[in-house]
Amino acid sequence: MPTLPLKAVSLLALACVALSIAAPASARPESAALDLELRAGGFYVGLTHSAEPATALSSDRRSLGSRPLHLRETGWDVAELQLALAWQGFPSGRIDGRFGLQLAAALARFQRAVGVPADPVAAATTIAALRREPPRASIPLAWPLLAPLGDGFGPRGSRFHGGLDLIASAGTPVTAAAPGRVTWAGSRPGGWGKLVTLSHGHRVRTMYAHLSTVRVKVGQWIAGGTVLGRVGATGDATGPHLHFEVRVGAAATDPLRALVRIPDVTESVQSG
Repeated sequence: MPTLPLKAVSLLALACVALSIAAPASARPESAALDLELRAGGFYVGLTHSAEPATALSSDRRSLGSRPLHLRETGWDVAELQLALAWQGFPSGRIDGRFGLQLAAALARFQRAVGVPADPVAAATTIAALRREPPRASIPLAWPLLAPLGDGFGPRGSRFHGGLDLIASAGTPVTAAAPGRVTWAGSRPGGWGKLVTLSHGHRVRTMYAHLSTVRVKVGQWIAGGTVLGRVGATGDATGPHLHFEVRVGAAATDPLRALVRIPDVTESVQSG
């Protein structure tokens, strides 16, 4: 890989340090407890600790796995199920401790992905699968642009943020993280705005959202480092930035686990 300019690395490192310091301060007591209980139960919990379950959860603090869960159940363990599924790459919307249709759909997607018989009940087999380490990209990915980090992969408010935000000025070039074929290029509903999706083989896809312009076409094979488009604020974006996602099969995964390591940058995030 080409050596990154020292000034640019320093800028990104400072942004990462700021992020790692600020993130825990936004956590509510109940969200910290959710993380701690999931960890204690052997479930995977990533680096971010800022979930804010938007619910008046009852005093019943049964932990995930203490009972089978199904539609219309409510409680602390349902909120833990929502968060555990999200860390595995299958978020279900609001983390509110309510087992509704969105959670049932996310549960079914997870079960299919890990080879568990699809069942609208989160019982022992599914709970055991949730304790596994989430999938990760089997190929290294380059940073699509060099910029300060915004929100990372993990809980954000009462929802789960499935990617990594890179804050940059409108018009900044966005490049392909690896060679691949373009499978989406243009506007996409659901808040994405102008989006480019690349398939890299090995079940890995990358997604580049909120672009102002798109410079590639569906079906095109491109080399790593090719300019895909430019940073914008299309879709559900409050300002110009790149929303970058990495998918392995059907699961959203933490991009920082796949992006090439930059000294003093990725380490500063992981130590937070």
